[in-house]
Amino acid sequence: MEQALYSMLRVNLRNLVKNKLWISKEWHIPPSEIDQMVYYEYEWMLDEINEHNKEQEKRSKEEQKQYDSMKQSMPNMNNMTKNFGKNMPNMTLPKISIPKFS
Repeated sequence: MEQALYSMLRVNLRNLVKNKLWISKEWHIPPSEIDQMVYYEYEWMLDEINEHNKEQEKRSKEEQKQYDSMKQSMPNMNNMTKNFGKNMPNMTLPKISIPKFS
């Protein structure tokens, strides 16, 4: 029984340090403040950060899909510039003969 309880409370220190470093860097919270947190507050904060990151990733994917669909619906800009000159009427000045006075 004690062994099962001990294994439930055991913490991977490497992951703990990685998480503290990431929180300090991304959220500008000093490591000393993280150390003073009660463990369950730290866990809740990690859960909220993970949820925030998932929502941000979801929004980013939706924006990428919208961009891709908009890009496909627009005609190719190279073709538009090539055809632009072909469709324009000739804009040269008309040739007018000037009468000569003798």
